[in-house]
Amino acid sequence: MPSGKFIPFTKAQEQQIKDEFLLKPVSALRRELGCSFSRIMRFLKINNLEIPKELIQQRKLKASYKKGCIPFNKGKKQAEFMSAEGILQTKKTRFQKGRKPHNIHPDGNGAVVLRRDPSGKFYKYIRIKKNVWKLYHREIWEKNYGEIPSNHIVVFKDYNTENAVLENLELISMTENMYRNSFHNYPREVIPSLVLNKQLEDKLKTLQNGNK
Repeated sequence: MPSGKFIPFTKAQEQQIKDEFLLKPVSALRRELGCSFSRIMRFLKINNLEIPKELIQQRKLKASYKKGCIPFNKGKKQAEFMSAEGILQTKKTRFQKGRKPHNIHPDGNGAVVLRRDPSGKFYKYIRIKKNVWKLYHREIWEKNYGEIPSNHIVVFKDYNTENAVLENLELISMTENMYRNSFHNYPREVIPSLVLNKQLEDKLKTLQNGNK
């Protein structure tokens, strides 16, 4: 309906909702009545009509794809499952050849951006190529010292994750990082000894298991 114009339900439509809201999913009623999902839900709320949670769950399970279910349009051409009018409508929202997404970085490859990780810390990322971004401090380290060995990470000496300059970076093992972040708060000077001791323990376990 036109923006700002409200057309109330007819008496027949209201009665249909009351009679069928427990028999049909709201999405089906919405299509039949030509209105929005939220409008039907508001009508139910105003009239103290509630869909039981158990029924909602059943409808969700029924509507979800099951393992092994084959999409109805698999292997078909668009004209085989859509009308000519429907296909014409989809053309309006298709990406045109050469069109770029609105959020693509304008600086292209080599662009550096700041992003927050799930812990809340900010890290710099560099664009390597389209849709491929890498942690900036790791890229700096590898350009100067080569590939980062397995079980090692690059950390910030001053703990400022935004200060991604070579002089502030340090390569340490994951074991050492574990001790640095340990709740035991080991003194920094004893951490190398703890790391060496852990390495010896791991080597001893390997030998005991018959591996070299």
